Formats: sequence, C-alpha cells, structure tokens
Amino acid sequence: MTGVPVVVASNNDGCAIARSSEAKALGVKMGDPIHLIRDRLTKHGVVVRSSNYTLYGDMQRRVVAAVEDFASEVEIYSIDETFLDLEPFAGRNLVEHANAMRDQVQRWTTIPTCVGIAPTKTLAKLANAAAKKNPLFDGVADLRDPVLRSWVLDRFPAADVWGVGRATATKLAELGVTTAGQIRDMQMKQARSLGTVVLERLVAELQGVPASAVEMIEPQRKGMAVTRSFGTPVHDIETLMGAVAQYAMRAGEKLRQHGLVAGQLTVFFHTNRFKTGAGQYQGARRMALHPMTADSLELLAAARRGGLA
Repeated sequence: MTGVPVVVASNNDGCAIARSSEAKALGVKMGDPIHLIRDRLTKHGVVVRSSNYTLYGDMQRRVVAAVEDFASEVEIYSIDETFLDLEPFAGRNLVEHANAMRDQVQRWTTIPTCVGIAPTKTLAKLANAAAKKNPLFDGVADLRDPVLRSWVLDRFPAADVWGVGRATATKLAELGVTTAGQIRDMQMKQARSLGTVVLERLVAELQGVPASAVEMIEPQRKGMAVTRSFGTPVHDIETLMGAVAQYAMRAGEKLRQHGLVAGQLTVFFHTNRFKTGAGQYQGARRMALHPMTADSLELLAAARRGGLA
C-alpha cells in the first residue's frame, strides 16, 4: 500500500502498535487507542490492519534471505531492523551496493527499506533515520565521510539518538545538549557522571569508535523496567493497554541494546496514591517467557495477556 496511511493494531485491535510514515504524519501516536481515533482514521482514509505475528516472522525471514548475499554477517536486531557487516565490500561503491540490496528486498518481499552506513551501530542507526527522513539521501545515507557525518549529527535531535531515554534527554537538555553532535563532543567523564557507562559508550560510538573497543566494564543487569505516570486519569482498558503495548515494545529495545533476554515479564499498575480521599487499587501479574526472549512482539503479546488477565 505505497503512499497510503496504514496503522497496525494490537491484539483485539485495541491500540496502534505500528504506523506507516503517512500515518505518523497525520499525528497517529504509538499506543493510541483505536476507538478514540476512529473518526480521524476514517476521515483521512487510514487503513487499519490487525496484528499477524506469524506473517511478520515469515516476512522477516524473507528479508534476511534477501540481504544475506550482500553482507558477510547478518545480525537481526528486531522484527524490522538488521545490522549488516559490509567490511568485505568496502572497496565497492557502498551506496550502489546498498541500493542493489534494497531492490532485491523489494522484489522478494515488496517491502521498501532504507539503509544507513557508518563505522558504528549507533551511527548506522542514526544514518538510517536520516535516510528515511531526508530526501537528500534517497533512501541510503553513507556517513563514513566525517564532514557529512558532522553535518547530519549537528542537525539530529539528541532525544532521537538510539540509547537516549527520556530522563537522559531531559538531563542533556538542561546542559544545553540538544543535538547528536553535542553528545559526540561531550567529555567521557561528564557523560559517565550524567548517564552512567551507557552514555559514555554512546559518546564513543558517535565519535566513530565501536563500543566493544572501549575498555569499560558494565555490571550485568538483572532486570529493567519501563514505567510512566499518566498526565490525566485513565478510565478505560483500551487506553491502559495502549500504554502497556508501548512500554513492552520499549522494553524489548532496551533488552536488545544491552544484549540481554528476559525470562519473565511483570505488568503492574496502580492508582494515584497521592490522591487522598479516593479509593486505591494496585495490581500486578507476572508471566514466564519460554524460551527467554528480547523480541518486542513476544513481550507485547505476554504483556497484553498479563494486563487483561
């Protein structure tokens, strides 16, 4: 459906969990309850489709098969993102190489793709975002050239850099750090004091140094949480489950970023304990994950089971 706004809904079509660029441009947010935006979707001719995890897995396998001949190593990061090692092809025109790969993916799957080329994974993610958003790159952004890389980093919002969460983005903004270029230029000691070893590694990656080459020892995490407070009271299950879906997807991203998998997932929520004179409620449910996983779609499905149980 090229050029058509499309939204993929969660289980039972409760909320939006994926949006095409056209749907994003219409203001459809991740986790928006479908029933609250139905009129807007209808007005703008947005196509809504139910989740089909079996189909997604099959399409992912087909995409990987299409790109395997173009890289020496393939690392699946998520259902729709893959890192490729192009080092053996460095002597070629990598933009042409990437476009040939995109053509093959489209022929085999009909899926349009963008490619970001850079010396580190963080820069490659940033290059991919630039390739999607800036027509200058026409779908392929090669940021190996330091001058072009600096031009992009100086215009890329710090809050959108892979690995920068909301709390870290707020701390950076308070220091006047609002672009990826300014993160790159931070002192390592300052980065560690502000955002621990994660931000320190991020600075190194934006400088073109792979995090694996930076000699740091980070304590292995035993757990992680994605939580938020609502700005207004929530009165319906669809809105609540929309938030649960969004946080489950984010939890998967954090797990993959740290090279971890989860063996269990807990969904919890509670009423405003600071609101005196009102009835209070809190609930939690824990689900075992077999096998352990960092797949956002599997975490989403488990989170919805726990939230609706």
